[in-house]
Amino acid sequence: MQMALHLHHTTIESPYGPRGETTEKSRVMVVRQHPRFPAPFSGTLIHQSHLHPINKALDLSRKGCRLESPFRAFAGMKVDLLLYIHEDKTPILIQNAVVRWSGTHGIGIEFQSLAAPHQERLNNTLHRLETTAGYG
Repeated sequence: MQMALHLHHTTIESPYGPRGETTEKSRVMVVRQHPRFPAPFSGTLIHQSHLHPINKALDLSRKGCRLESPFRAFAGMKVDLLLYIHEDKTPILIQNAVVRWSGTHGIGIEFQSLAAPHQERLNNTLHRLETTAGYG
């Protein structure tokens, strides 16, 4: 299956100005190689054999996701994820994912690699989301 490449522009409000001052907000344009889609999923975040619930799924892309969890994550930490997409009874397993950031907007996680059947299920899910969002 081949997926189309879309550049996705997101405007982020930063509390810092160009010199680090906090009196004004500046806008930063982020160009993403893989578009993010709002995606309702539930699941579990696994770190050092401890299971942590995913409270809220915020978005999903081919190479990562953003979620909320009571787990205190920090950048660079390796985690595994079990993502339950829609009504599927079998989760998508993502091993050795890397936390890229954590803060008030959730936890940003980058997927390093997925086993073939899980990658195929993720691709199918993203294709459905892409079609729903009007990209496809």
